[in-house]
Amino acid sequence: MSSTSKYPSKKSKVDEGLQESITFVKTYILTLSDDVLLIICSYLDPLALLSLSQTCSRLHRVCADKTLWKQVDARQHALTINSLKKFTYYIQSNTTFLAIKGPVDTCHSNSNDSISKWFLNVITKHAPQLSCLILENHVIDSVKVTLEDFPPSIEHLEIRNCIMKNLSLRRSYFYRMEKTLPKLKKLDLSCNRWFVPHSLLALSKSETLETLILAGCDVSDCLPYASLAANFGFSALQLLDLRKTCVSDIELTCFNRTATLRHLYLCASEPELAEAQVTDFSITTFGGGSRDGQGPLNMEEGIIIIQVGSYPRPVCKLETLVVKNYPGITDVTLRHAASSMKHLKYLDVTGTGCSEAGILDFKKNRPDVQIVPDIIAGEHINNS
Repeated sequence: MSSTSKYPSKKSKVDEGLQESITFVKTYILTLSDDVLLIICSYLDPLALLSLSQTCSRLHRVCADKTLWKQVDARQHALTINSLKKFTYYIQSNTTFLAIKGPVDTCHSNSNDSISKWFLNVITKHAPQLSCLILENHVIDSVKVTLEDFPPSIEHLEIRNCIMKNLSLRRSYFYRMEKTLPKLKKLDLSCNRWFVPHSLLALSKSETLETLILAGCDVSDCLPYASLAANFGFSALQLLDLRKTCVSDIELTCFNRTATLRHLYLCASEPELAEAQVTDFSITTFGGGSRDGQGPLNMEEGIIIIQVGSYPRPVCKLETLVVKNYPGITDVTLRHAASSMKHLKYLDVTGTGCSEAGILDFKKNRPDVQIVPDIIAGEHINNS
């Protein structure tokens, strides 16, 4: 028999001594202090907090602590209108952020309402400091729930991928938005099929709106509304997202009059229609200077663009320009951006008709601008 098996090692003796000195005590959750419980609860999502609060009176009190309900993001679960009622007890006076997702399949417009007038009135009353409200996959009846029912304290509103029932054909849902939501700075209406182009007029009247996201909405054939909105409204607009909206040159040229505009996002909605949507014609109207010394570009036959007013066009100082997947965007746009968009910091021409030589020439002339795709001389351009 070896010596190692006959005599225990010093390490094993030490381990045995430690085990004998350690006393294991069972700890129950209710033996923990409130401070420790609050730390544990801070890692739970709102629905888990609701479930835990129903176990006993002490945990009910702890789970209702204001520190747990300042930022409420319940989008991990799809909530019905009845489920939302459970949240109203926990909405606090210091709640500033609320994000909820409904159970709606937007392919079926016969779904039951998931946002009620009562719910919005409760959060307006209980959360006077609410600044951000995000609604995703909900059904809203525009007759029962109007824009006046939304909390007037909101600065950031998202109504994304929702169904809006019983919309008026005569008046925009956002009528008098500048009065009902006087603090609104950001509005995200992504993927809403119910958005109608004439709503641009109502939105443009807001003197506080800085960010407007209409990605996935239909803004085609909105020339009259876009022209009036851009010429006489949107006095504070800095970011406009028109990705996958079927916007065309005709509508886009109107926004070169929005002098406050700094960030413009465009992306073709359907590849087969991309060439007929956005081209060099509209992009070269942004910024100062001429359009690369070219004559007028031809538009569709019978279309006349009228300049409203006789005052000189204000310079649109774009800092971000994204024009993805448009074959009609060529080196003409690159040359114009290099010479006339003096404030440009970021340019994305992925999937366009821009050549490798054009991109390299732009990089040479404007090394201060980050361009995508970024290529090095001799490399093959990849516009995927």
